[in-house]
Amino acid sequence: MKKKTIVKPVKARSDGSRPLSEMAYNLLKDKLISAKYVPGQFLQETQISADLNLGRTPVNHALHRLQQEGLVEIIPRKGIIVRAESLSEIYLALEARTVVEPYCAGLCAERRSDVDLADLETINADYERLRTTGDKVRLMELDRQFHTKIAEISGNSLIADFLRSVHERMSRIWFLPLWQFHDFGLTGDEHASILAAMRERDSKAANDAMARHIESLRQRIMSAVV
Repeated sequence: MKKKTIVKPVKARSDGSRPLSEMAYNLLKDKLISAKYVPGQFLQETQISADLNLGRTPVNHALHRLQQEGLVEIIPRKGIIVRAESLSEIYLALEARTVVEPYCAGLCAERRSDVDLADLETINADYERLRTTGDKVRLMELDRQFHTKIAEISGNSLIADFLRSVHERMSRIWFLPLWQFHDFGLTGDEHASILAAMRERDSKAANDAMARHIESLRQRIMSAVV
């Protein structure tokens, strides 16, 4: 008679490495998206660990996740490069946004609550208050918040997750040489048109305003590099 094998449950790790890795990932990703580490910058793992006040192991895990997401490039025995989006990658992202985001804005106009609208109004008011300051980091964050909020209000979590990752990658174009001071004003005006459609619950107007906003961005980028 065969002896019965008893499989013991694997104990959960209690060394805290997983939460620390997640913390490192979130902190480092924030620095990359907000361009506190700018595209093209060369970094060392020891420097990042010191900046985040975390050990090298969780930072290393975070860096490998962010490399898979295309935000950094790890060069063995040399260091880490903060990836700069190529123009071809920016155009691909804009193409994806053109297809998905106007539809998302239309859903938002239909489904938004009064609380949702108030949140969008607050983000827009903060942007308007700051848009003449030239504070690229804060303006970029507010731009991303505006678009992310619209995606969340749409009620489609798959669309929201997709657009969140696209906006995280694209947000850093605000720090490219082609981005001019007047772009802050144009972005604010275009956001205001989208918001006006949201107030009226006009799905078509919201769809069209978002489509114009993305096309405006595409035209500005094209004219800057020609």
